[in-house]
Amino acid sequence: MTITSTDETNAQTLPYSHELDWPEGLTPWTVIDETGVQGEPYAHFTWMRENHPVLRVAHPQEDVYFVSRYADVRKGMRAAKIYRNQVNDEVPFAFPTLMDGSAHMKIRKVVAAGFTPKAIGMVADRVRDVATEVVDAFSAQGGGEVTEALNRPLTMATISGILGVPYKDVEQFDSWTESVWAWFARVSRMAPGLPGDEEVSQDLFDYLGGILEDLYRQESEAVGGHIARAWVSDGTLTRQQAIELCVFVFIAGFDTTTRLMGGSYLVFRDNPNLLDRLNERPEDSEKFVEELVRFRGPVHKAPRRLAESVEVAGATIPAGSVVRLLLASANRDEAHWGPTAGVFDIDRDTEGHFGFGHGVHQCLGSPLARLEARIMFELLASRIDGVDFDSAHDLALLKGNSLTNGVERLTVKVNARRR
Repeated sequence: MTITSTDETNAQTLPYSHELDWPEGLTPWTVIDETGVQGEPYAHFTWMRENHPVLRVAHPQEDVYFVSRYADVRKGMRAAKIYRNQVNDEVPFAFPTLMDGSAHMKIRKVVAAGFTPKAIGMVADRVRDVATEVVDAFSAQGGGEVTEALNRPLTMATISGILGVPYKDVEQFDSWTESVWAWFARVSRMAPGLPGDEEVSQDLFDYLGGILEDLYRQESEAVGGHIARAWVSDGTLTRQQAIELCVFVFIAGFDTTTRLMGGSYLVFRDNPNLLDRLNERPEDSEKFVEELVRFRGPVHKAPRRLAESVEVAGATIPAGSVVRLLLASANRDEAHWGPTAGVFDIDRDTEGHFGFGHGVHQCLGSPLARLEARIMFELLASRIDGVDFDSAHDLALLKGNSLTNGVERLTVKVNARRR
């Protein structure tokens, strides 16, 4: 749609983030958080919802509009034909999160064929076995760095099992996917990337091509097997698309769940009674996971490209603009969740949160993430009764990312529960 002069005028009257009078302690919001000042962004979100629910932010490539209120985010997530998921002119990777319409549904259908309740149930024992092993060791030694000691081993073992990637290759796979994630973010999400990210990614693509061929010959029922058949038997995907889709499933399966579980230790430290409650009532781990996804969900932003101009909170955003729907802000909007939106409440009705997306882009792997987190927290609560750390020295939050937030590194001390 052609942008009208009214649209252009309205867009130009919106001040930029760096031109606003931000309150003391809050720096102007930026597209890429290269310094880490947006690692804990909830105070920013509160101010944005109250003062600038549509925030215009300058970026060298193009302006980006951030939308922060629940009602506006929900409207954007539901209007897939206007808020287009395909931000780039050409889709750089066969990732469902970069596509719309029939192309998106084709890719989504292939992945959904492998993420059945039966397939997820088949890895439940593996999840519990790995979680038990790492939690027992963690509690016995009085704590440690949670990402490497607990969260990453569990998520890696789980996603490799459901995807069909040999677990012995997971460590190498982890280093590869860091480069792929950086490359993806650089070419499609305005992030800076890493030196040599594209070249390193090619090694992973070569490796996965061989894995898919093996899974096809084995007639595997793993997600990777379904992807391989969509390539070899059905011709639904090209070889390159099949490989890229495998990469997406792996990254989406371990990175976000790892960060989700990392955020739980911040909650446990601030709410020490929760460990006792989960120990006494393990079934409440499901409620704990849902509130954690609302309160500290790792995916903070949903990028969109407008197919036509829209009016949001009294501001007109021009057609063709890049919009970022702030899921994490919507999940703490007092107008929807009430005055205690910024408080963790395990008994809250969390229906309608955006922690796993919404609408046609609802996360297919959410049942697997819920399974992993539920089992992890049940076991942790049965083994420890306290968590402590010094935020200034023991906690590092993710920076330089344009989509996700959360714990990058966290070293905690734990009190082993008498058993």
